[in-house]
Amino acid sequence: MAALKSNDPLRAEINKHFVIRVLDNHTGNRTLRGAGQYGKLLGDENLKTKHFKKVLEGVEDKYTFKLRRGLTIKFVAK
Repeated sequence: MAALKSNDPLRAEINKHFVIRVLDNHTGNRTLRGAGQYGKLLGDENLKTKHFKKVLEGVEDKYTFKLRRGLTIKFVAK
């Protein structure tokens, strides 16, 4: 089944250029997330937008964000 086109250009741009890896430090589980699922994972629209803008405006190939609840999130350029 083909993926649906995103109405959100910011989310589409993130999915086009980055892979989002999430590590749960408590359980050791690693998962890959899309930009839409990332928003649901955080639960905070402002934090999600802040992370997306930092990644898109930056020049690095990899960005790491650590959350207090034990999640380490890596944005890795494709």
